[in-house]
Amino acid sequence: MKASNMDDFKGEKMKEFGKVTILLLLLFSNIFVFSEVAIDQKYLLKSIYEGKDFTNVFPYPIYDEAYSGFEPYFIYWDIDPIWLISGIYKTNWSDFERGLYLSDSIPYVKGFMGGYDAGNMRIISGLYFFDPYLDEESFLRQRNTSYDRNSDRYRIENFGYSDPSKVLFIHRVEWIFFEKLRLSLSELNLIGGKYPDLSDANPFGVSHNNLGEGFSNSMMGLDFSLIPFDGFQIYGQFAMDDFVVQSTESGAEDYKPTALAWSFGTRKVYKSSNFYVSPKIEYYKIYTWMYNQWLPYLKWTAFYGNEEFPIGFDYGNDMEGFLIGIDIFNDNVSYKLIFERYLKGEIDLSTPYEDERKIDSLQWAGPYGETSNFIVISFQFEIKI
Repeated sequence: MKASNMDDFKGEKMKEFGKVTILLLLLFSNIFVFSEVAIDQKYLLKSIYEGKDFTNVFPYPIYDEAYSGFEPYFIYWDIDPIWLISGIYKTNWSDFERGLYLSDSIPYVKGFMGGYDAGNMRIISGLYFFDPYLDEESFLRQRNTSYDRNSDRYRIENFGYSDPSKVLFIHRVEWIFFEKLRLSLSELNLIGGKYPDLSDANPFGVSHNNLGEGFSNSMMGLDFSLIPFDGFQIYGQFAMDDFVVQSTESGAEDYKPTALAWSFGTRKVYKSSNFYVSPKIEYYKIYTWMYNQWLPYLKWTAFYGNEEFPIGFDYGNDMEGFLIGIDIFNDNVSYKLIFERYLKGEIDLSTPYEDERKIDSLQWAGPYGETSNFIVISFQFEIKI
């Protein structure tokens, strides 16, 4: 989609939230203090340079009563320590260039996020709405109840969950110790084919997959970041879609295979003249059946126009490799140069989840079968006008 069309599309979508956000703004205008919002990793990199950790969730408010304003397409406000953001915006929940469970691989999200910030502990939640449109073939598949044998509608003909709705809930608890070590635990719950209710939004529902079979696909995320000295960061991320204990779950190999993803990275941040410079190296491992599912609404992807984007890792599943990059930026301009090399297996997000190769548990870690090299070199720059 061309940039101008995307802007028009985003503007139209924003109107859906206009009445709600204006009402909330009027309701709380006497007590809310606007703050600056960190919309990308630049604030995190500046914090690393100073030897202090910061959240890897963006956008995120920076409490500064001297600043007020709006970002295009979204409104934000806070009563320290509580904050809320509403609208259409780009989001990222990762230290990495390619996040594993919710990254900026998607053009934008539409919805709400907010949290409680107690300094050394943060509670962050998000509610995002994705385009529920399905073509006829996908709609018939969504209604098919023969795939998920744990569904409460299993084999009830043409009665699969098919309401036009695809919503993602995400909840995180994050701790920062001594300004140097950050640990976080996240739970994500993708609800599809059913309009969500309060039980789906429950932040303590770690068994959502068991309670919501047929309309729910949940994932767990773990993050860590360590700054052993000023300007140097070691970081990692782990995502678990499914895990099969074969000694106790015999027969489950053809149902939901173990699907994991993890990544590790390190970066250095220093200043040269008035620029921050940050070289980095990152390693990624994405299991063969990660992000996939039988039903279109429960696959870890989102449609924007006619194009399908992964919600997690940018390039999908069944691959491993590394990334080397450098970020250079100041308040007015930023540059990014990246080299990536991956080993890609045969399976991708268009592979049917009932594919007979799924039963091969020895290949769940992947990359599966005949592999190929996948190389990406990219350069981008931004100028703030």
